[in-house]
Amino acid sequence: MDWTVTRIALSFETVSGLRVGVGTPGEETDAPLLRDAGGVPFVPGSSLKGVLRSSAERFLRAYPLDPPVCDVLGDDRCGGRPGKAPLPAEALARLCWVCTTFGSPHRAGRVLVGDLTCDGPVRTVIRDGVAIDRAELRAADRLKYDYEVLAPGTRLRGTIRFDDATQVDLGLLLMVCDLLDAGVVGLGGGTSRGLGQVRYLEPPTADTLRASTFRPGTAGEPEDLDQARDAAWRHLQEVGTP
Repeated sequence: MDWTVTRIALSFETVSGLRVGVGTPGEETDAPLLRDAGGVPFVPGSSLKGVLRSSAERFLRAYPLDPPVCDVLGDDRCGGRPGKAPLPAEALARLCWVCTTFGSPHRAGRVLVGDLTCDGPVRTVIRDGVAIDRAELRAADRLKYDYEVLAPGTRLRGTIRFDDATQVDLGLLLMVCDLLDAGVVGLGGGTSRGLGQVRYLEPPTADTLRASTFRPGTAGEPEDLDQARDAAWRHLQEVGTP
């Protein structure tokens, strides 16, 4: 089988503040942003991959796929929790689309998600927050805090690599990415407070490299992403409507 690697280029612009923090207080704020070695904020690939995976699970669970999308909290069909015995070959062949794409405890995923890095001017904002006393239904005493966010209008770019992707595979992944652009899901923390909303700065593009034709400096074959989305949509309609 010919090994193929599809590279998807993504570019986003923040619509609201976006926050991926370090988890420890800083000198200027209680909750600073995660930064690279040069001090520039970024969104780690693990954050984007987690959002894409959880969104894919919710989106595809509505369709009667065969095999169906597993429930990672209570379904051992796709490998269960780490530390269990390896799955037999016939069970590996029945892993759901999400697990074969993003990985499971018993099989490496085919999607590698890179960091989203800032492209252009970077501006951050310190916002105030306050803890709520739910029993009193008011702000809790002496529990005010602040946190740092990327300002709206920040440009982010990144790349997703997808190994041995069919057109349907590619289309399904793009449809999940489109949920970010549609504002259905958000990135980072504080999404329930309106943070993490992004939209496409430019439409995604993709190209594919093939092992059988690869040479150093070889350009990839451009992918028609609208055609891939159409192929995925037809596949979902064929398996049955929600």
